[in-house]
Amino acid sequence: MRRVLVIVAAIATIIAVPVGIAGGMRWLDLVGTWNGSNRAQPRWLTAGEVRATTRDGTLVRTRVAFDAGDSSTLSAVQRRLREVTLLLELSVGAFSTHELAGPSGIERLSQEMLHRVNSYLASAGVAPMKAVAIQDLWYTRP
Repeated sequence: MRRVLVIVAAIATIIAVPVGIAGGMRWLDLVGTWNGSNRAQPRWLTAGEVRATTRDGTLVRTRVAFDAGDSSTLSAVQRRLREVTLLLELSVGAFSTHELAGPSGIERLSQEMLHRVNSYLASAGVAPMKAVAIQDLWYTRP
């Protein structure tokens, strides 16, 4: 009888340990959903490299990414990517080299880009972009 209890306890342990681990992992996954992980994830769209000239003649190369927000905005912007790229070039042309220098200049440029693109999208009946990120910014004086 004692031998049977030891065997049953061993089998129960062999079954209980993996079940406990799996249950703990599921609990950890549930905890992760409470901290905001169920928020919509950004849908980034990269416009590629943009080359433009500032109003004082400096050549600027930049890479820009937009958070489209949802899939319908993403596909609408992908269809209009040429026009969006032209708007990005116009945004760079609105600044001088001195205005683009430093973190505050990059922030102003990104706000200008987002404003121009969202105005264009609104005129086409497309939902606005949520955010813009300037990934790289190089400039060369002539």
